[in-house]
Amino acid sequence: MAKKTVTPSTETLEPRIYEIGYLLSPAVRDEDLETRVSELKETLAKFGATVISEGAPEFIDLAYEMTRVIDNKNVRFNQAYFGWVKIEIEPKGIALVKEFMDANIGIIRYLLILSTRENTVIGKKPLGKMIKGERKALTSDETGEAKEEAAPAAAPEAELAPEAVEAELDADIKEMVKEA
Repeated sequence: MAKKTVTPSTETLEPRIYEIGYLLSPAVRDEDLETRVSELKETLAKFGATVISEGAPEFIDLAYEMTRVIDNKNVRFNQAYFGWVKIEIEPKGIALVKEFMDANIGIIRYLLILSTRENTVIGKKPLGKMIKGERKALTSDETGEAKEEAAPAAAPEAELAPEAVEAELDADIKEMVKEA
């Protein structure tokens, strides 16, 4: 008896949420960057995608050198514009999106993943807030309800001159040598 394979019909599947992270060529001028991004979004709309959210491309140094074949030549990239877009599209349209992204020579590389509608972006926390570490303490009042109260920030250590730090370290090293 022959096995019967069942393939789900893409026409009956509901739209899904995808996220596309992309690297645009550094050859794109800053004034043309917005045009390239709007062309990308218009093309996605032609394929039936609805843009949910996006991250504007920013110029970055790549962690490693990437190579892309353009006009039968290996072109190497050390920098690029990184951007992302979250879309909702039917599964039958995602194949068209992949073909477009593969054929676009302005895109060095892209990553297409299945995502969720919720915002999954974690914002950058300023270094000053991480160092100061404003702490919140929970205290309870007479009713037994918890309320937030700001805890006092730790007192900053007095800055020492480099010579004083070296002298202190030398003294500590001498003590350790004597003990050993």
